[in-house]
Formats: sequence, C-alpha cells, structure tokens
Amino acid sequence: MNVNVVLVGHVDHGKSTLIGRLLYDSESIKDERVEEIQKLAEEYKRRFEFAYFLDSFEDELKEERTIDTVSLMFKSKRNYYTITDVPGHKEFIKNMLTGASHADVAVLVVSAEEGVQEQTRRHMFLLKMLGIKQVFVAVNKMDAVEYKKDRFETVKSQISELLNSFGYAAKKMLFIPASAMEGDNIYRRSEGMEWYEGPTLIEALDGVTQEGREKPPRFVVQDVYEVNGEKTIAGRVESGMLRRGDEMVFEPSGAEGEIEEIKVFGGELEEARAGDSIGVIINFNDEGVRRGDVGGLIGNPPKPTKEFLGEAVLLGKELKRGETLELRCGTAKVRSEIREIKEKIDSETGAVIESNPEGINEHDAATIVFATEPLVVEKFVDIPELGRFVLVKNGRNIGAGVVLDATSSF
Repeated sequence: MNVNVVLVGHVDHGKSTLIGRLLYDSESIKDERVEEIQKLAEEYKRRFEFAYFLDSFEDELKEERTIDTVSLMFKSKRNYYTITDVPGHKEFIKNMLTGASHADVAVLVVSAEEGVQEQTRRHMFLLKMLGIKQVFVAVNKMDAVEYKKDRFETVKSQISELLNSFGYAAKKMLFIPASAMEGDNIYRRSEGMEWYEGPTLIEALDGVTQEGREKPPRFVVQDVYEVNGEKTIAGRVESGMLRRGDEMVFEPSGAEGEIEEIKVFGGELEEARAGDSIGVIINFNDEGVRRGDVGGLIGNPPKPTKEFLGEAVLLGKELKRGETLELRCGTAKVRSEIREIKEKIDSETGAVIESNPEGINEHDAATIVFATEPLVVEKFVDIPELGRFVLVKNGRNIGAGVVLDATSSF
C-alpha cells in the first residue's frame, strides 16, 4: 500500500531529523550519500545529524533550517511511504499546506524539552481544516530529558489539551516517546524507556488504514497519452473501486466509455482500489478527456459545478470580494472569483470574528463562496481527496481550504 505521511511541528522540534532517521533505518539511503553528508557536516563543523539527508541545498545546512517542503520515499516491510517534511516557521505555512493537502496520516512532532509552542497550535488547526483524521504524536528529544516518564506525561497532557480543543479525541491518539537522533522508538524499541509499552513509529505507520473504498469511485486524471495508437488515461483512484468492464464518465469533459484494461507498472489488474495509481484503456465514444477531469461510474457520476462554498486559510497579504485567482483541486486548475466572504474566522481558535467582511488578511481563515469555471469538487466530509483546494495568485500559493458544500444551496 502507498501511504502519504506529513510531519508537522514547531521549528527545531526535530521533524527533519526524524525523517532522516526513517530513511536511514529503512536502508533507503545509499552509503555514498551518508559519506557525502558526513563530509559536508565536518566542513561546516556541525554535529552529524540525520536531518542533513533532507537538506537539498548547502545554504539550508548553513542556516540550519528547512526552507521548503521536501518529499521523499522509503519502504517498510509492509508499505511504501511518501513522507513530507514541512517547515515550522510561520512564514513557511504555505509550504506546509501544500505538503499536507494529500496526506493519509500526520505525525505531530513535539519536543520533550519545550512542549507545545505557537506553531504546534497553528499546525493543528490546519490539519483539522484539511481533515487529516489519523494523527500520531511523537514526543521527540526524550534523550535530552534523560528519558524520564514524568516529563513525557507532562508534555502528553499539554498536547492532549490542544488536540481536544480542535475536536480530536486525545484519549484515542497514539503518543510515542522518541529520540530521532538516537533512534529510540523509531524503528527499534528504546532500551532507555522500558516503561513505554506501545508501538514504535514505524509499527504505528504500518497500521495506517486508507479510507474511501466504500465510497463512489472517483478517478483523478493526471495525463492522457497514446502508444501504438492505444490511448491510456493515467491517474489515481481517490475513492471507491474500478473494475474492468465498468462504464465510466469523465467530468467536466463529459467523455464516456468502458474500461478495457487497467494497467500498473509491470502488469495489469482486474480491479483498482482507493490509493492505486493506474492507467486505464477505455473504449471512448468521445475522446475529450483531459488532465483535471474526474472519472466515475455512469450510475453514480461526479458532478461538475460552477460554484461552491469552502473554508480557506489565507497565506497572502489580503483577499477581497470580487477578486479573481486560480483554484486547484485534484489535478484541475481553473479561474475562480471570490463571490462572497461569509465569515472571517480566527485561524488559531476557529472562532468567528466577523460576518460578511469585504476582505480578509494574511493568516485569516474564512468561509467563502467561489465562482469557478466548470470543476469537479466533492464535499470534504464525503470524499476528502476531492474536497481540498489550493488558491494561487501570480504563480504563488496564497491559501488552501476544504469544500463545505457544492450544491448551490448555500
């Protein structure tokens, strides 16, 4: 199974080091890369750290902070993982949203030394808004507090209060005392924390489930290509199941046809499930399907819309009623207008600040009516994978949000 993981947390709480440890312990890093990083660390007279595996540029090492979103892949005994490290600095929230927008599970990293901080709170609001239901908490840097259980329990209590305030059931959450630097409870069980009886982080990740298989099929088109006269549609099954012989319709293009083959790397499938990236060969009565389309079964088709209600967090300086920008959902990119701003919301508490404002400012959240070119979106509570969107202006991500309603009844 392919699992998308995003790590979030306050700056310097150890996210990059944790990912580096996962890559190293899963033997996903070549020996020559390890030697290269060791030499670079020595050049700058730094202690060798696993975080350096993630630093793509030397200036990041010099600054000792992650300045952009980094995604890498590794394999455990059970799953393939795409794991994303996102910055903890307030000014880099836009990259964090991009990284989290397609995650199956989030790992919240909190330092055992410092506990809950400002960015911890903001990231929890954004994870809640983006609807990431599966969250693990790694209480990191336990080596710095001498692996003391009472310190772990104190930080766990702080985090539980925060989780409960955002509607997460903290009692059902998994809290893992860990040291990414020393490798405690990441891949191997810690000898210094025998009081902890729960799973390691990799064991927890291997138990992640992907939702969506009982929902109507939705297939997001990524590309259309032709080989030897045979047209293949490449994309990802975001929900439900597709079988050979199914009658499909793609919206908003309106193309229809029957699935003749379902291809994967190195072979073929009789059926594809949520999370599978596939290529389908379809006998079309209309060849207008294109990137950005969403496919479904003719009996339960995706429905294109020109207007929907969403909740978004603004990352640019301001956004006003009547303004136009680009909106992205799935692989679709369409022109959109801010038709109405219903409520301005505090992005850290979720409380309503103002009704029907003319505009919102940087870091504000709001419920907004978007008018768009024909686009397939789904209510986030129904199909989260098509209920998330990103707002783009002048080529830059300025906001992100979730679809609340697409029925034009708001």
